[in-house]
Amino acid sequence: MPNRLAGAALTAFSGGLVGLYLRMPNLRRPGSVWPSPHGIAVSKDAWLLGIGTSLLPS
Repeated sequence: MPNRLAGAALTAFSGGLVGLYLRMPNLRRPGSVWPSPHGIAVSKDAWLLGIGTSLLPS
């Protein structure tokens, strides 16, 4: 699988997770982007977005 294709797929998947995290208010502390105890599992997946975007230019 080419790096660009893997990066695009990973970026799309992780972008959905980050979007979900930002849209669901119970996953974050009130008035903050820091995760609540319920949002820790989703917020830890944000590193996938960095990996996906780093694979896109290669």
